[in-house]
Amino acid sequence: MGRCKKCKAMIPVFAACTLIIGCTALFFIFPCPELAVTYSIGIPIYEGILTLFIFANFLLASCMDPGVHPNGNADQSEFEEDDFRVPLHKNVEIKGITVRMKWCTTCRFYRPPRCSHCSVCNHCIERFDHHCP
Repeated sequence: MGRCKKCKAMIPVFAACTLIIGCTALFFIFPCPELAVTYSIGIPIYEGILTLFIFANFLLASCMDPGVHPNGNADQSEFEEDDFRVPLHKNVEIKGITVRMKWCTTCRFYRPPRCSHCSVCNHCIERFDHHCP
């Protein structure tokens, strides 16, 4: 079942890759030779570099691990029996700056800044910018 979910999650990635490669190929086949002759050979070179940059960044964003935090550790073991005793927020000083951390009742630990709980995979994610559909 888990393998099937992975395959279904990759369908949009493969579709977007196909569109990027297809549109770039059409550009290089049809208008690019005319542009190279009329204006400059730099146009196809620039387009090739730009396409590689876009494709690399797209694959990095699609395949990179966003940073899953493990569930509660030994420091919070005293709160495992009774979640009502846990303070909802905790102020921590990091490099001279006071940061407010929030308690995650599902994962049972204080979430660092920019960390959010994902309801799809049921984990706290460090950078919740491109995780889960």
